[in-house]
Amino acid sequence: MKRISTRCWLLSSIATLIIMSGSAMAHEEHFEKMGVALPKKEKSAPDFKLKNLVGDTVALNNFQGKTVLLNFWATWCLPCKEELPSMQRLYKQLGPSGVEVVAVSIDRDNPGKVKKYIDQYNLTFPILLDPGQEVRKSYFIMGLPTSYLIGADGLLKGFISGAREWDSPASIRMFSALTNLRLVE
Repeated sequence: MKRISTRCWLLSSIATLIIMSGSAMAHEEHFEKMGVALPKKEKSAPDFKLKNLVGDTVALNNFQGKTVLLNFWATWCLPCKEELPSMQRLYKQLGPSGVEVVAVSIDRDNPGKVKKYIDQYNLTFPILLDPGQEVRKSYFIMGLPTSYLIGADGLLKGFISGAREWDSPASIRMFSALTNLRLVE
């Protein structure tokens, strides 16, 4: 009887490992298609507090429990400008399922230009201002646009340098895998 119990436990453990490794490989495949650099070890995303355009303070931990696309951009950055509409479409499509888009402008002392972009592209996701670039520095941002993927557990899942088409099928699959959503195709 003990042998049967041990065998069942062993077989179920092996099956679980196979399923989990397949899931991890699927995540990696989705990340690779989007050009995401994976961390060697997942660690907590540095928390921060920034103001939005109306002067409200918003902290990263306000989005705890959600998968977050944290994007750093500036109004003078052409690739940033090109990816904003796809970020809005991603937010509209997956926001109700727990995906949050948070864009941090590193423009120095020109909130009027940032407001112009928000209006021009009808952006409804949170746009935060980092004119002193302290948050940019804490995330080691060297070029723009740069984005981080943050899991619902608050851990950094990946790093993306350069613009992406955030509402592409590959991106939707990646975020669906991150949030364990079922895709409707």
